[in-house]
Amino acid sequence: MPDPIWECSRVPLKFQFGDIVLGRVFLSLFRRNAQLDEPPLAIGETPEPPPRLDGADGYVVWSHPIATRLPALSAQGGRMLYAPRQYRRFSIDLSGEFAQYMAAFSGKTRSGLRRKLRKFAEASGGRIDWRQYRTPKELSRFFPSARMVSAKTYQERLLQKGLPASEMFIASSLALSKADDVRAYLLFLQDEPISYLYCTINQQVVAYDYLGYDPSYSFLSPGTVLQLLALEALFAERRFTTFDFTEGEGQHKEMFSTANCLCGDVYVLARRFFPVSAVMLHYAADRISGSCGIILDQLNLRSSFRRLVRGI
Repeated sequence: MPDPIWECSRVPLKFQFGDIVLGRVFLSLFRRNAQLDEPPLAIGETPEPPPRLDGADGYVVWSHPIATRLPALSAQGGRMLYAPRQYRRFSIDLSGEFAQYMAAFSGKTRSGLRRKLRKFAEASGGRIDWRQYRTPKELSRFFPSARMVSAKTYQERLLQKGLPASEMFIASSLALSKADDVRAYLLFLQDEPISYLYCTINQQVVAYDYLGYDPSYSFLSPGTVLQLLALEALFAERRFTTFDFTEGEGQHKEMFSTANCLCGDVYVLARRFFPVSAVMLHYAADRISGSCGIILDQLNLRSSFRRLVRGI
């Protein structure tokens, strides 16, 4: 496994209730994303640190495999460990045939997926208009259309997690595409883009970086339709080993996955006043938000509240 690539930046700790972001504080941290094949951490262990910290508040490794659930807060000598998010990280084995992958679904799931494809094809005049983008020239056409879709998603409106529009991100994407390490997809309805999927590739692993769809067309399941078509194309290339859904859980990821492992976002922080107080406050806010979520579940109101917040 190659040496990990670290970046130093101001990393936000978001204070939120469900999808509503109430505020944020920023820590100066070295950060990186873990790979699926990294050895899982046990309780009391920490991720390998960056070569230097240069006065930063510490470092964070997102989606690091863990052997068992970690304490949310713990102390290690002069450092504080914080693991606020622990979840299953889903993936798909791309080494076989697409037909074999589909055959592993239950008959009910296969029927449901075929029905969604058929419904979308009927809505779009008998065929599904979707396109793949992988070269710099192609990506220059992808980004304007994908950004149109991203601007309508709740991920961007509420969470600021839409497809980035910065010059730095686009330049990085174009550089990756020159090495054939980008796969991007758009789904159209009547020549209007309504869903996008953007993936980067690292050592035969395809990462699920950004997915979004226009909520006005949610009744046509555009995210599911595009995901299935993109997977068929990736299997057909016979180049990749894994499709990595990266951090976080979700029904979409679980349905399409063939495997999962327990992972966590692990912060290793210097025991100084600012980072420790920020983390303690964040931990307390998370506990309150979690308790409110339990109450909404007991009242069967969580789904209604989520739809109200997202505006869909």
